[in-house]
Amino acid sequence: KSAREKIAGRMMVLDRRFADALPLVFDFLGVGDPQRPAPRLEPEARQRQLMALMREVTQSASATQPMVMMIEDLHWLDDASAEFLEQMVDASAGTRSLLLLNFRPEYHADWMQKSWYRQIPLTPLGRDAIAELLADLLGNDPSLAALADPIHTRTSGNPFFTEEVAQTLIESGHLEGTRGAYRLVTPIDRLEVPATVQAVLAARIDRLPERDKRLLQVASVIGKDFPEPLLAQVADLAAEDLKDALSALNRAEFIHEQAIYPVIEYAFKHPLTQEVALGSQLRERRRSVHAAVARAIEQQDAAHLDERAPLLAHHFEEAGEALTAAHWHRRAAEWVGSTDLAAATRHWGRLRALLRALPDDREAAALGIAACQHLLNMGWRFGIESGEAHSLLEDGQALASATGDRIGNLNVLQAYARTRSAAGDVAAYLESAMLNQRAALEFDDVAVQANACGYLMDALGFAGRLPESLALAEDGLARFPRDIPADQWIIGASPHSWYSIWRGYCLSWMGQLPEGIETFDRCRRLAEEDGTPEITGYVLSFACETHYLAHDADRALASARQLEELSRDLGEIPAIVGHTQRALAYAQLAAGRPSDAIEPARNALDIFRRIERNHEGMAATLLAEALLATGDLPAALTAADEAIAVCRRSLRGNFEAIAHGARARALLRGEGEAARVAVKAALDAAALLIESTGASTLAPAHCEWRAELAAVLGDDVARERLLREAQRGYTESGAIGHAERLTRELP
Repeated sequence: KSAREKIAGRMMVLDRRFADALPLVFDFLGVGDPQRPAPRLEPEARQRQLMALMREVTQSASATQPMVMMIEDLHWLDDASAEFLEQMVDASAGTRSLLLLNFRPEYHADWMQKSWYRQIPLTPLGRDAIAELLADLLGNDPSLAALADPIHTRTSGNPFFTEEVAQTLIESGHLEGTRGAYRLVTPIDRLEVPATVQAVLAARIDRLPERDKRLLQVASVIGKDFPEPLLAQVADLAAEDLKDALSALNRAEFIHEQAIYPVIEYAFKHPLTQEVALGSQLRERRRSVHAAVARAIEQQDAAHLDERAPLLAHHFEEAGEALTAAHWHRRAAEWVGSTDLAAATRHWGRLRALLRALPDDREAAALGIAACQHLLNMGWRFGIESGEAHSLLEDGQALASATGDRIGNLNVLQAYARTRSAAGDVAAYLESAMLNQRAALEFDDVAVQANACGYLMDALGFAGRLPESLALAEDGLARFPRDIPADQWIIGASPHSWYSIWRGYCLSWMGQLPEGIETFDRCRRLAEEDGTPEITGYVLSFACETHYLAHDADRALASARQLEELSRDLGEIPAIVGHTQRALAYAQLAAGRPSDAIEPARNALDIFRRIERNHEGMAATLLAEALLATGDLPAALTAADEAIAVCRRSLRGNFEAIAHGARARALLRGEGEAARVAVKAALDAAALLIESTGASTLAPAHCEWRAELAAVLGDDVARERLLREAQRGYTESGAIGHAERLTRELP
């Protein structure tokens, strides 16, 4: 069967759903499906979809039959492959699958801490095994009988070392013949081979004819895999010489042909071979080849330079052309900035590391300022130490000051202020945002003013000043254009989308749930238009919270599941993982399954204690609600008190109101009428916070909390009045699920 038929048949057996993924897989493999052309995806997006598909295939396949997978040489994994492997390890949990991996002792990964992981040391081959390996390579001619013991002694049972020693004996003329049929033609009094496999490879490479050796060295600069057209342009050999040299290197088992379509591509037989060939060149020679490779890639792939930007950054950096490398790192970071934040962070980090090697001019300073700004921006997503954040601020300001770049200075200040919020100091963020917004008015620049207004709106929203945040959001939507260029989105989203998200959030908390939900639906469309899936993640998180407030369990769970899938696709950015866990907790609470909400609520709290501490109080409040709903009153009371303290410290007044409500109910259900004074104090505190923050969506819930107190005090009239007031409030705010629930409960 053709490759296409095999893949299609296998996937159809697994699950009909995978039919929709077939064009993607065919595109990835270069097979092609004429009936269903593959969507044109950027490589990062394609990789994320393939990761999600791999998880489903692994789990579905092992449900029907046991499955064994093997991946070799983990110590050579690049970052993208390591992410893929981590997903595969997680997908294997609880399935009937066996994942076999091998690697050198120095390799380590976080997934090795999994309870289902077992490590088995691989001991060297014994003498009999080495003899069997040599028989396969060289044959069983009687003249070879005395080789096995000295080779075993020299190689310590390392099979790759054994293969290279055998190849050395062939190339040095001691052996004649073909694979599996060699004979010894020159006596060997003493087996003279270097002590390490690297030395064996170096000696073999050194014995090559000059033309072949130089070609191998050029190939090693390109990488472990290398296409023939690129090699041909850099090697500067006549076509016939190139063909002969490649054939010779193939026969000598240094390289092998890996693909023939759409171009011929070769790969080193072993990554160690490429490493030794690379190291066998003088530094200046290696640098010049890196530069030639980079310029050849620029010429040959002129239509795909965004995609090639990471590779070009690497080659120019190795060539010692720091400024050019820095520009390519920036281009690579900006290209993947909305879809692969971890990769973008690495590129900005490399650019910053190159600053010392850059010229002291405005062009280099602009690159450095951008790196500092973006690394600060990534800091609240991944977590950043206060010392590192301050260092980035100082570096960025120094560069801006040296070149008189006032806008660059403002951008760095704003990004740094946002990290203060992530550290839990929302008050400091708000104070800085106010100052920065006034400073932005000095510039006749729409993007500068739009971004500064966005930061202030963001700070006011986090500080629980919802009406003020809403006013800024609506003013921003009216004043600033939708089409501000992407290179001026300093927080990673278009200002228009940013304003829309906060508008939806504030409306949801201020008693206008349907309009908030409608705004979030629009936000998702905006994020899709902008190509910013991370923003979709935050929208889904806040939408799930809104559906919880509206008591719409089905839509809350749907949003949480979509966010869970998106989080995997984005490589599980810590900030998005935290939001995913809180969304799952909200969904379980809305569905009436509080026991299932406890674990994700705890997970969210653990994450937000490390990053985005401005959300810590929100997660602590959510945990208190889950514990209360399960009837674990002592734990709920402890969690509520912790949530109150954290929310007060981080100014999250709307969540502090909920925490006071949880405290009141925990006391009331545990101690009854005896706790009436403490309960009333908690309810009064919640009422003040609902009023001061503008979170009127909580007013009906507050009526229910007071009704519960009235019931304990035996005041049935007050209880019914309060419940009917809550019912009206839920209806007016659009929380129809809660309104219908009370309709069923009331007489």
